[in-house]
Amino acid sequence: MDISKIKLDFAPVSLKDWEIIQQYLVQSAYEESNHNIVNMMLWLKEYPLFMIKEDRYLLLLGIHKGQLFIYMPLGNREYYKEALYHAKHIFDFYHLPFTLSCFTKEMVDLVISLFPEYQACSERDAADYVYDAEKLRTFSGKAMQKKRNHLNAFLKEYDGRWIYEHINDTNINDCLNFLETWRLDDVDDFLQSERIGVEKILHLVNVLPYRGGLIRIDGKVEAFAIGSILTKRMAQENIEKANGAIRGLYPLILREWLKNEYPHVELLNREDDTGRENLRYAKMSLHPLYLIDKYRIQKRK
Repeated sequence: MDISKIKLDFAPVSLKDWEIIQQYLVQSAYEESNHNIVNMMLWLKEYPLFMIKEDRYLLLLGIHKGQLFIYMPLGNREYYKEALYHAKHIFDFYHLPFTLSCFTKEMVDLVISLFPEYQACSERDAADYVYDAEKLRTFSGKAMQKKRNHLNAFLKEYDGRWIYEHINDTNINDCLNFLETWRLDDVDDFLQSERIGVEKILHLVNVLPYRGGLIRIDGKVEAFAIGSILTKRMAQENIEKANGAIRGLYPLILREWLKNEYPHVELLNREDDTGRENLRYAKMSLHPLYLIDKYRIQKRK
């Protein structure tokens, strides 16, 4: 690598860059939820991104709690070492602590092999939950009995009163209207920040590569879900909103969205729980196949 020719400055990422980033994401075929174009665009205002694009790879720079960090390199895997050396040189040039985040175990091993003076710390709150997609299309089996009971209660009470629709530009306003009132009084800053991002994603229904679905009850939207493809075998559920006062509606929108939008994927990544106990309980209650551990990597002190 000719250090004299290395790019040193990142350019801010905006919506117009999504196709470029997506091309490199497809090459990378990561099954980790932060390396997903819908997730990135959803949180872009809250968590700005910056990029350096090379022919062989792309580097993404993020900011968390005032600290700069590098995401996993994007592109052909044969160039990951070069990409990581590039990133390290930039941090060294600006006298910044070289920090890497949202790294999976496989990529941690690569980083430590290149920089043995660095160490990785697992971040449990950031671990992704991965499920057998077919189990969530059917809710079959003893482990799913409680969820199936809730689902059956809904189907009995609302028989003939609900329908599923694919999200498109004809019903997007109905989803936006539902979102306006969804948990509006909740003081959780995370949820209110997320609401802004979800609204933006809904407006991008014909732009970003996602598939969404909604549930109407008596003609009114009461739930919707949006997701995208990570790899050939895995989809990611980026957004799931439902009227929590309606028993069984959450498992219903999950089941119907997965059946209708991604009927052939083997696995579903439902992202992390952000350390929130209620989210962790909800995600564990669906009995994940496994969790994808994520790591933060920094130099040993």
